[in-house]
Amino acid sequence: MTERRRRRTPEQAREEILDAATELIAQDGPDGVGLRRVAEAVGVSHGLVTHYFGTYAALVRAVLQRENERQRERIRARMRASQGVPYADDMTRVLFEAVADERYVRLFAWSSLHAEDVSAPSQALAELVDALEAGIRLVLPDPARPDRARIEAVVLLALSAAYGYALGRRSWLAGLGHDPADPAHDASFRAALSSALATYLAGETPPP
Repeated sequence: MTERRRRRTPEQAREEILDAATELIAQDGPDGVGLRRVAEAVGVSHGLVTHYFGTYAALVRAVLQRENERQRERIRARMRASQGVPYADDMTRVLFEAVADERYVRLFAWSSLHAEDVSAPSQALAELVDALEAGIRLVLPDPARPDRARIEAVVLLALSAAYGYALGRRSWLAGLGHDPADPAHDASFRAALSSALATYLAGETPPP
């Protein structure tokens, strides 16, 4: 393949590769792309993509990392604007907005299954907790503020429930005789999850 003769800074080349990978993955899923297709879409050599990212799995994780940062910024912005709004409901609303994008969920699942460095997702999750903790400081006075361990537990519960629901909702709702296309089911599940998370964040014991 002939490389397009256009000057790019390293930062520009890296962003263009990530943009192309994101678009191709959205179209065909992570398993249907590969480094060569990304290189062809950008108009650079396969070797240049390898130079920046090493392996295809690393490139997919870089795409996911950028998507995660966008989600974290959405959470930060939502929490900054949420004084007086139930923060557990706000948190689950943002999570459900993210996992409503099936492309994002598939990307997350694929990256987790192909992870070579398990510390990378953990770092991203810690940054997510940092963002939530900073937002909660804006909402709650110190005596009523949950500690870090409680926030981490709520994040793990919310992520597990939200991602699990996103992956299984169609077959589960259909199996229960419901229409998976009816948004009322999503709203009902999110409301129940928000209530449980708010109860735990406040340090209350949920009803049996």
